[in-house]
Amino acid sequence: MTIIVASLFLPYTPQFEADVTNSDTAKLVESSMIKVDCNNQELSNNKQERSSSVTSASSHYIGLPQEPQINGEPLPRATVSSPATGVNYHNEMEMLSSEQFLEELTANATHAANSGIPQTNNPVSSSSTAQRPSVEEFFSAPSARVCPPAQEASASSISVGRGSSHYNDLNSNLMKNPNLSFDSHPSRVRSSSKSAVITPVSKSVPDVDPAVVDVAKVREEFQQQASLPSMKRVSGSAAGDSSIASAGSNLKYSEHFQDNFIEDTDSEDDIDSDLETDATKKYNVPKFGGYSNNAKLRASLMRNSYELFKHLPWTIVDSDKGNGSLKNAVNIAVAEKTVKEPVSWIGTMGIPTDELPHEVCQKISKKLEKDFCSYPVVTDDITFKGAYKNYAKQILWPTLHYQIPDNPNSKAFEDHSWDYYQKVNQRFADKIVSVYKPGDTIWIHDYHLMLVPQMVREKLPKAKIGFFLHVSFPSSEVFRCLANRERILEGIIGANFVGFQTKEYKRHFLQTCNRLLAADVSNDEVKYHCNIVSVMYAPIGIDYFHLASQLRNDSVVEWRQLIKERWRNKKLIVCRDQFDRIRGLQKKMLAYERFLIENPEYIEKVVLIQICIGKSSDPEYERQIMVVVDRINSLSSNISISQPVVFLHQDLDFAQYLALNCEADAFLVDALREGMNLTCHEFIVSSFEKNAPLLLSEFTGSSSVLKEGAILINPWDINHVAQSIKRSLEMSPEEKRRRWKKLFKSVIEHDSDNWITKCFEYINNAWESNQETSTVFNLAPEKFCADYKASKKHLFIFKISEPPTSRMLSLLSELSSNNIVYVLSSFTKNTFEGLYNGVLNIGLIAENGAYVRVNGSWYNIVEELDWMKEVAKIFDEKVERLPGSYYKIADSMIRFHTENAEDQDRVPTVIGEAITHINTLFDDKDIHAYVHKDIVFVQQTGLALAAAEFLMKFYNSGVSPTDNSRISLSRTSSSMSVGNNKKHFQNRVDFVCVSGSTSPIIEPLFKLVKQEVEKNNLKFGYTILYGSSRSTYAKEHINGVNELFTILHDLTAA
Repeated sequence: MTIIVASLFLPYTPQFEADVTNSDTAKLVESSMIKVDCNNQELSNNKQERSSSVTSASSHYIGLPQEPQINGEPLPRATVSSPATGVNYHNEMEMLSSEQFLEELTANATHAANSGIPQTNNPVSSSSTAQRPSVEEFFSAPSARVCPPAQEASASSISVGRGSSHYNDLNSNLMKNPNLSFDSHPSRVRSSSKSAVITPVSKSVPDVDPAVVDVAKVREEFQQQASLPSMKRVSGSAAGDSSIASAGSNLKYSEHFQDNFIEDTDSEDDIDSDLETDATKKYNVPKFGGYSNNAKLRASLMRNSYELFKHLPWTIVDSDKGNGSLKNAVNIAVAEKTVKEPVSWIGTMGIPTDELPHEVCQKISKKLEKDFCSYPVVTDDITFKGAYKNYAKQILWPTLHYQIPDNPNSKAFEDHSWDYYQKVNQRFADKIVSVYKPGDTIWIHDYHLMLVPQMVREKLPKAKIGFFLHVSFPSSEVFRCLANRERILEGIIGANFVGFQTKEYKRHFLQTCNRLLAADVSNDEVKYHCNIVSVMYAPIGIDYFHLASQLRNDSVVEWRQLIKERWRNKKLIVCRDQFDRIRGLQKKMLAYERFLIENPEYIEKVVLIQICIGKSSDPEYERQIMVVVDRINSLSSNISISQPVVFLHQDLDFAQYLALNCEADAFLVDALREGMNLTCHEFIVSSFEKNAPLLLSEFTGSSSVLKEGAILINPWDINHVAQSIKRSLEMSPEEKRRRWKKLFKSVIEHDSDNWITKCFEYINNAWESNQETSTVFNLAPEKFCADYKASKKHLFIFKISEPPTSRMLSLLSELSSNNIVYVLSSFTKNTFEGLYNGVLNIGLIAENGAYVRVNGSWYNIVEELDWMKEVAKIFDEKVERLPGSYYKIADSMIRFHTENAEDQDRVPTVIGEAITHINTLFDDKDIHAYVHKDIVFVQQTGLALAAAEFLMKFYNSGVSPTDNSRISLSRTSSSMSVGNNKKHFQNRVDFVCVSGSTSPIIEPLFKLVKQEVEKNNLKFGYTILYGSSRSTYAKEHINGVNELFTILHDLTAA
């Protein structure tokens, strides 16, 4: 048996490499046909000779350099990859040395010069007269930022193994992946020092409107361009002087050619970014990817990209994409034998595949399957991007985080993005089905694959399937804004088990299924279409022992010492977030500004270090944040001594990040909405020595786990957050220690190992429960309708314990117009009539059969009532012994409630004593006590059965109720109106349907119908049980009353 884990990206990815000493490869790097991850000094020097300094309108926040250009055109957006670690970096120009990093964190004004151009630390450019810009220039608006001279990262600054002396080398690379993989596969091959990592460039989704264009045809035409090399499109303004195009640039198309489909090729290493096409801008498409003085040479080198990737060598490396917490949790569980079964992964390869020859794709797939137990899902780039970047990121992600996308320019609700999403999900489902073997467990993850569980269920009805949503789930009012809401919910509940990060998300999901699907739900289950789905919450965590071992590394210790020296006598507040509006960056800065204004003595004593991950795709939001940052830093009297805010729009080496956590005096998470923020867990473990406080937004999933020790904040309350910052900095060591212990205990209790164990336990229990209930015959709606039509006189008895909804009343009105319909319940007569007063011709059976309303008049079935005083005395004694309990006396029954009892541990004992006492005392008087749904009922036995027998005899013979020989009936008036029902006496009843949840009241009715059918007194008899299927006499089963009324709706509409 195997555990099949399906996630959007595989843990491993193919990596193509080329020898950079080859002159052809050097010329290839100059082109824009591919993305090149450069890690060789020779190639860097070769490129540097062709580079020049330019001015750009976009930059990272703290003086990060810009992309170099060739002949006025930006170089390909390359991704620097360390062959020693396999970690990809967005651009070699984004490398900062450790010295530059520390200086930029403080923005030491003594290094500022009038020119405003940063001085590089690269030996190549050491002779430059350019100097570091001032703080104001670093934090200026995007249009005012200045690009530094081109600089290149050396091989030594990019690829250094663990334990190397690079931690003392001021020219060492700063940027590395913070999500370190727990285990690198032994088969992984490192690239040589003289190689360039080459990645295919994908094409983007066609910018068309499906309402007026045949999208399938456009997509087919668009994909035919895959036979050509990938192109990087350049706008006229970016191309420099127009004379370039007219003076021998060999453009394949005219400058006035309008490309309606192809968007700018984007960095796959920044895959979370959203794509938007500027349909109003005209683009000059250079032949084979860029302007060049040697276009013919490049054309001869690369006639098409298939030939290139057909001959390039490739290896399998660890991927830095996808859900890092999931990968680490599974890898740790496998390594520690928490999971003893073999694990197989299903996901995409993490690189564009349109440019890869089919045979290369096949070889890569076989390698992944054989050596890495990974089964790649291969889809064309357009479909993948339409599903991921358009639907998942622009529609699902905002909606799940309470940000409904309503901007018409975002294309968020275009139908074709949903089509892409369905196709990618179907590809995943098909791959799972092809890999699956009987006995395997299928575990599907996150919002990218919400349709997969049901797609797999359709082909594997007996499979064991689990689904876990790693992000938040909104309330039903928000989720209902999705156009395809029902399809998504039905897709999710195709699983046996659905898991969420918090109890709140789980409750929202249950309410949404109830309101949008009319599904029956309980505290931990969804019952829908003859399936019972377990819904639980299990917060994911980190592995303490693995992180603790990393904290002891020499690199972390050395970085801690550097940080201490740099910010001696300073209080550090550390933050690390994705760059988007959901993280509350602007509100965080506003709160920090309020704190400093109200407490000016802290301006020179506190530094807030904000680390932002991911690409900024919202210039307006970026501008708003930087305006606040500028204001905060202007509060300092001497910026060379004190800078209150350091804003880094880049991630750090993991060792540096851990060192900052260790030295932090507070950690601030101010997200407006978020799932489980594991940076909080990492900070808690890192703060073992300082026990620094954690300020945590109450709107994050982490708050449900860490609420005992964290300082919970409302990000919308700027004043409260400002006060909480002051409180955290002034907290006593004793309180810090107490709070940290609670936080640390929560991290240990909710670690990744426990998460894995819980999830598989829930999956197995849910599947086993479904296997047991599947032995009961589910109701066949088609046969039910056919038998109904084949009969003439129909009697329906519905046991409904809850007050009816408007939908129920409407359907009961329709059904009772042509049929005999009765509702059975424990309600009193007055309550019953009040609930069903609007339904004409409805029959009522009150207090579980004690009273029957026939033709507008009530008839008593009950005989004995003198026992009630004695039973009331018994319950008086129980109420005294069990504070919080109470009992209610109706006309013919007594109910003893214990749900509000103070001592719930004593409830079972008290209930058991009461039932035993009553049943022993009244054994010979047909008075019986029983418990149902934690309520003790005491009543005369057999009332419901007697009422049913009376009704069948009455409607079969037309005999007056007073002529009934078994029970003497007394008539009382009813306030409800009745219609003409003479037609009910024209024939014998030949169709009876009794339905309800299992209980001692309904079981005798099920048995009665079964006996009448066996005696041929009844042509068609249906005994329909919903809820638990432990009944002995019921023949059919459905999941709940909502499903029952859905079937009745179809019945009345037929």
